[in-house]
Amino acid sequence: MNNLSALILAGGKSSRMGVNIVSKAFVKLNEKPLIDYVIQSIEPQVDRVLLSGSRTSLLGLSYPIIEDLGSRYSGPLAGLYSALESSLFDSTEYIVIVPCDGPFIPNNLVCKLHDAIKENDSDVCFIQYDGILQTTFSIWNTRVKESVKKAFLVNKDGGFKRLAAGLNSTFLSWPVTSVNPFFNINSKKDLNLAEAILCL
Repeated sequence: MNNLSALILAGGKSSRMGVNIVSKAFVKLNEKPLIDYVIQSIEPQVDRVLLSGSRTSLLGLSYPIIEDLGSRYSGPLAGLYSALESSLFDSTEYIVIVPCDGPFIPNNLVCKLHDAIKENDSDVCFIQYDGILQTTFSIWNTRVKESVKKAFLVNKDGGFKRLAAGLNSTFLSWPVTSVNPFFNINSKKDLNLAEAILCL
């Protein structure tokens, strides 16, 4: 899988977590930062890992950081737009996007997404789990650069859904398991649930 990079979305705040931490990426799950779980899962699956977020907030992480070109906390589309505008992705054919707060990412996620987008020659492929679209678990062909630029700068979108409706999009239905591998931690309650899952 040449020219395949992962972009971890790590620009979100931790305000709903009930902790005073500069970035959600550093919220701890069983004494380990959430982003460590994501990196551990995704790094072996791609050629390289990059982070989307603030250099100040992500201080201490030894991966290239792409800061949003728009205002902070503008949504996941800002991260994709900023990545595609960066020279760091000039030789990249596909970008896999995952959030920093998804600690249960499957170790075959990238392989499955890559196969699906190649098979259909799609612009983007999203995960669908238990009937729900997981837009921040996706793979994008970098040829969408101009469409992403228009969606962010002209349409002022923050998420992916309206953009995807105008692209050649496909969806990969992931088998339902006892633990949702695309579970996002957005609250203290979610964090407690994730801790319980790790104890199973």
